[in-house]
Amino acid sequence: MKTTRTLAIGAVFAATTMLSWTTQGVASTSSIQCGETYVVKSGDTLGAIAARAYGNSKEFRAIYSVNSDLIGPNPGLIEIGMRFDIPCLNAALAPSTANADAITIEKTTEALPLPDPDTIRFVVGTDWAPFTNEDQEQGGMVVEITNVAMENADGAPNYQIDFINDWGAHLQPLISDHAYDFSLAWFRPNCDIVERLGDGSKFRCNNLGWSEPLFEQIFGYYTRTDGLRPAAHEDLMGTRICRPAGYAIFQLEEHNLVEPNVTLARPGSPAECFQGLAAGEYDVVAISSDVADGAISQLGIDSDVYFNENLSQVLTMHAVISNTHPRMEDYLDTLNSGIEKIKNSGDWFSIVRRHLVAHRAATSS
Repeated sequence: MKTTRTLAIGAVFAATTMLSWTTQGVASTSSIQCGETYVVKSGDTLGAIAARAYGNSKEFRAIYSVNSDLIGPNPGLIEIGMRFDIPCLNAALAPSTANADAITIEKTTEALPLPDPDTIRFVVGTDWAPFTNEDQEQGGMVVEITNVAMENADGAPNYQIDFINDWGAHLQPLISDHAYDFSLAWFRPNCDIVERLGDGSKFRCNNLGWSEPLFEQIFGYYTRTDGLRPAAHEDLMGTRICRPAGYAIFQLEEHNLVEPNVTLARPGSPAECFQGLAAGEYDVVAISSDVADGAISQLGIDSDVYFNENLSQVLTMHAVISNTHPRMEDYLDTLNSGIEKIKNSGDWFSIVRRHLVAHRAATSS
């Protein structure tokens, strides 16, 4: 049994180089062929490699996605001699392998069956394109990754994925009380510095088990091209930082970029942050690069915004389960087995690419 339902309740140094968005300082300007392996040379950056492979330095995320295990958590650091697989972005988009017939919509006014104790149950919310959105193909990128991973998981488990559009209820009480087994999808804070984190992040560190990453986002700090060029997080002290409402702030907490060290603004959307940045209301926008690209493109302010690549970091997105769940280890092993299989087979990248292409087309129109 494999279903997705909607429940409408309640609402470097010589060997390591920093990532660059331009081709300045690149060792070579010759083109790189996609579908081949590229060996990193002195002076290379991910952005410059992407520019040579695709004609667009911002496509470095595709190279990072398929080489993340090799590069590690800092996309701004690559080493001479690393061998990168260069994916082809203009290849035909592979169709979804998820079972579209498994996606159904049920109203809470209907009589629902009792939960099957042998079914692994996932809860997810909507309106977070392109990751989770019940109006998108297969419920969004992360939902499809989970769906296909569970299809391929060891033991052919029964599972279902329900949209419950009250994000605040997911961790407590839905998975804390084991009404659901997993919630999709959550960023993992740096729990090694839990004492610096806020209550929400402390809860995640102390009460959740984490799947292998479903997706990685590159998070960074955006300033005006004629403004601040921070070399370290300490340079952001005293600035006006915009982070949209509803977005976690553990990334800022990790570096003490919280009140009163900074003035933190929380408008309703990324676009409002970038509008305020362009207008001089804010000094910095703190956000992931894929979300930033969409907002910047829609506003037509590409030339006005500078990405501070030396402060970029990778955020990993996971399925989470309560660490009091009696079958936590077994369920994590099951899900992780499927994630590993679809990453090794290439299905994972196909899903990611298809959703990102669709999202880019939607946000640039």
